[in-house]
Amino acid sequence: MHVVVIGGSGRVGRRFVSEIARHESVTTTVADRERPADPEQRYVELDLADPVSLRRAVEGADVVVNTSGPFDRWGTVVLDAAIECGVDYVDVCDDPVPTLALLERDAAARAAGVRAVVGLGVSPGLTNFLAVVAARELQEVDLLATFWGDSREGMEAAEATALAHGLAAAFRTGRAAYTHLIVQTSSLVPVWRSGGLVDERAWRTAYRVSTSRGETGVYRVIGHPEPVTVPQTARARDCINIGTVNIGTDRLMLPFLEQVAAGELSVEAALDGIAEALEAAPEYLATPRWGERLPRNIGAAAVGRRDGVADGVVVFPGGPVDGSMSLETARPAVVGVLHLDEALVGVHAPEAAFGADAYLAHYAAEYWEGGMPFLLDAAGADAVVEVER
Repeated sequence: MHVVVIGGSGRVGRRFVSEIARHESVTTTVADRERPADPEQRYVELDLADPVSLRRAVEGADVVVNTSGPFDRWGTVVLDAAIECGVDYVDVCDDPVPTLALLERDAAARAAGVRAVVGLGVSPGLTNFLAVVAARELQEVDLLATFWGDSREGMEAAEATALAHGLAAAFRTGRAAYTHLIVQTSSLVPVWRSGGLVDERAWRTAYRVSTSRGETGVYRVIGHPEPVTVPQTARARDCINIGTVNIGTDRLMLPFLEQVAAGELSVEAALDGIAEALEAAPEYLATPRWGERLPRNIGAAAVGRRDGVADGVVVFPGGPVDGSMSLETARPAVVGVLHLDEALVGVHAPEAAFGADAYLAHYAAEYWEGGMPFLLDAAGADAVVEVER
């Protein structure tokens, strides 16, 4: 199998190339503006704005893996090229609006016999499958939430200070992930409420996820593709994606986000303001402990009813998902590419392309030494509850 990695010199692209290189049956070509660091790596120069350049990169591949953002600009461009060339496609798109635009290519992909899976990263991606598992445990689902991050409740002052200064540096440098975070958390985002999509201001509403053992964390609503795709496979009255930087930083961000939303502050100024606030008051991150931390930094929680009784569950990955964000984003795409022949023809979200049990078993075999594909906790009716609005 020959895989062309769009954006293969970037952080996620490099991780994908290194992870899939363990499989001798797979060869890769990096398609990017910049050459990869490895001089032995196959490379083709790519200008995404040039259709000729893009077609030259895509033609002849078995699969195109798109790790190049922003997806609202380049997602459909790359997918359209793959469909025109009859090449299968996988991406790690984590924006809901571009996801909907990508899914609109379904008919064209079916006509071309192309398999395309969009949003096959860690969240969305791995979380989508965990949500399907969670939802099927209940006969009625009132709220289905995918979550990511570690709210870091109960930090001592020294740990909080070190974290605050590290985060301040990250916010100040305006790394793409933090710029994207401010944009997403200060915007109206699509969520699934009362059986349909509605726009809701991100970050204002917080939820606490808790296990039967009292492990817990607090997360806030953010714009991700899970709410726009998962309810098509797993029935739920409400479906949201919730995330956290950490509980103290999440709260500290709120006034800056309000100003960005009102047009009173630029994203760049918000990044600087948050950095200054973190440095000025690192003790703000030393919040009270409500329980032990959750065992994984991603998962899904569902609450509703079973046999007419209020109930809920929390589902975690079967193994660790605690590497860098770029690594954990790349790995689900690797598993998807290796088993793409099991996916349906057309353009699909992860949970519609693969069966949840089959995909998670493949992931466990690849990265968890064949261990449990997921961990299911009978958390009860308080598995996920709203705590702040």
